[in-house]
Amino acid sequence: MKKFIALAAVALVAMSGTPSAAPADTYWDEFIAREAEREKIRAEGPEYFSKIALLAPQGGDAELWRLSCSAPTQEMRAAASAALVKKWFPGGDPANWESVTGFFPSSSFTPKQLVAVNALFNAVDALSRVEGGKYSAAWLMTRFAKSSRAKLCFIDEMPEYFRKVLDDLIAETKMPGDWSSSRIAGPYPFVPLYGGERSMSYATANGLQFLDGAGAVANFGPYAWDRARGFVYRIVDRSDRGFWLRD
Repeated sequence: MKKFIALAAVALVAMSGTPSAAPADTYWDEFIAREAEREKIRAEGPEYFSKIALLAPQGGDAELWRLSCSAPTQEMRAAASAALVKKWFPGGDPANWESVTGFFPSSSFTPKQLVAVNALFNAVDALSRVEGGKYSAAWLMTRFAKSSRAKLCFIDEMPEYFRKVLDDLIAETKMPGDWSSSRIAGPYPFVPLYGGERSMSYATANGLQFLDGAGAVANFGPYAWDRARGFVYRIVDRSDRGFWLRD
């Protein structure tokens, strides 16, 4: 990076005697400002994230999840959400989101992976609203986007509420990457309710996201997430009900 900046500086100096010097100076100023913001994401983001997670109130996962959605203050919401991210994602790293499996609570049909990603988005939302937290919010998103599947499943398509949160965060922190969405749909929070059984043909015809037997995002599986309506369905082969019901 230092070598690149040095070369850019030489090029700009060479251009200083030309009519395009002013635009070049403007570009240079913008470049330096953008890189300064991105360095804050790398340097300050993980440190603040770890600190605020320690402020989470005592309680089980269910209580932390409730607070991550509806705590009375943004600071408490950020702390509870950060604590869940630290606890649920291996290494506390959102890049490892695919390793989160199972159901939450374990006796339900609610995929824990979706709850975990929603907790991550709650953390990003709350952190972006507390003093000193926006770089942690940007750091969490850049870690999450290290996974190409995360981009496909949760960034390319997302609820309108979080799209606004993300756009504001990008504008404030200049965080790098392609954050575009091709579809805006679904409620927020997006943790789905159990909606009963549906056929494979229904799931494919309506473009639902399949989940495997452990509730994790998959190309094919016995569950399907209807993100637009906020439901998760159990997929049943009507010609052989026992096929999907063995898990």
